[in-house]
Amino acid sequence: MPAIAIRLAARGGIPRLYRLPSLTEVPDALRGRLPPVERVVGVDPEAAFLYVRTAKHELLALDLESSRADTVATDVEQATLGPDGTLFAVDAKKKVVSLARRARLAWPQPLGGVPRDLFGAADQRIVAVVAQDPPRLVTAGADQPPASRTLELGGDVAATRWGDLVAVASDSGVTLIDPLGRRGVAFVPIADHPRALAFSPSGHRIYVALRGGLGLAVIDRYAHEELDGVALPSAAATIRIDPLGRWLLARPPVGDTAWVVDLPIKRLAGGFATTWRLDLPVVTPNGSLLARQGPDVVAVTPDSLALRGRVAGGAADLWAVTSWLPRGGSRYTAQAAPVTAAGDSVGPEGPLYVQVSVSQNQDWSQRLAQELGRAGLPAKVLAPATTDEGYRVVLGPYPTREVAEGIGRKLGRPYWIYQPQPQP
Repeated sequence: MPAIAIRLAARGGIPRLYRLPSLTEVPDALRGRLPPVERVVGVDPEAAFLYVRTAKHELLALDLESSRADTVATDVEQATLGPDGTLFAVDAKKKVVSLARRARLAWPQPLGGVPRDLFGAADQRIVAVVAQDPPRLVTAGADQPPASRTLELGGDVAATRWGDLVAVASDSGVTLIDPLGRRGVAFVPIADHPRALAFSPSGHRIYVALRGGLGLAVIDRYAHEELDGVALPSAAATIRIDPLGRWLLARPPVGDTAWVVDLPIKRLAGGFATTWRLDLPVVTPNGSLLARQGPDVVAVTPDSLALRGRVAGGAADLWAVTSWLPRGGSRYTAQAAPVTAAGDSVGPEGPLYVQVSVSQNQDWSQRLAQELGRAGLPAKVLAPATTDEGYRVVLGPYPTREVAEGIGRKLGRPYWIYQPQPQP
């Protein structure tokens, strides 16, 4: 999938655009000037908006195509993007503002508290953890009053991409809560003192960093049970998962290090020195890893940690990665070279596919395949052959492994070769 990196000067100025993974700058691609930026909220690639919070706690929307910057809200305490690109912001007076497809809406009712954690949800709802004693889980929409429940456990909190399930860590396990109350509360006991949490992109797995254990626990959200974990050199304090669910990044409690975990095979690919901040390190939409390294920002290949690009002096600024491209976008990416079409030929080895993702969520897999198709790639979804498998997003089929490997290397993103087993 094509992707770019946007660099925002911490002291203000015109954002700069870089190709991924080479990190070659594209001069004069962006023109709108921003004041000093404190935090990058995110990018809505469909609306072509970059959202940032300034040093004065103003929430700005920069139109990447017209270069116009508009103020969405002021005195903003928390802001986030929902799964459909809707922007949500809560100010110091607990008032909520949303921005969806360039339409700004001030919600008629306040949230009830300043959120400690804020998650965008489906149907333009928000899910928030309000910092009270005890803390409360609040679910709200513009057209409905906030509904809340007490959180008896005040540990780390994570939510699925669609906000349909919230996980709360405690010393003895993880509590699973449906914010809309459609299902009962579930508890999964874990002995090694859960810490940080992260859902897989499909929402069917929860990865749990452990205070006492050397690795990660994995929970099945539907079975409410702990699965095989992932071994790490020590405990982890922070974890992040890439948007396609291939890679997990983990940070130890002490030191500036990132461990890279290959999730499909639950294997530690390696580690490297990097500074953790809200924006970086991150796995980009095209599968490269963007991170700070000393005074610079680098792009590496996650599986081998091989260097792909470097921006000298880039560590002092803020960064955003996105699949949005300027008009005539193929010339802005290193992946613009055409990939050979698959055809339907099947050789003696196969059919063989280049697999880029596997998920239990069919809708998510279909959307990914459509995105790859719009980029000119022969993508499709293979349905599970058994109940233990997921929906595979693949390119192909190809007649030989050599051809499939050649296609995979041109993608500029993680891939693996998949060969369906003959059915009896």
